[in-house]
Amino acid sequence: MDDNAWCPECGNELKQGYIFSPRRICWSDSPDSIFADFGSETLIGDAWLKVKKVPALRCKECRVVIFKHREQNI
Repeated sequence: MDDNAWCPECGNELKQGYIFSPRRICWSDSPDSIFADFGSETLIGDAWLKVKKVPALRCKECRVVIFKHREQNI
């Protein structure tokens, strides 16, 4: 069985690694700019003392990153 993952955009092999941020990474259904993040969903929360790394896959060619975010158990 092939353990490699392939880019959904270009078909190149995806590189395994981790995504992280000392700040939140949020999702919004709207492209409009906002002053506050009310109504948006936090995918990765703020880091206090230790930055959590989330497993991810990346295509260097397309600049696509795929990761599973934490559940909404705040």
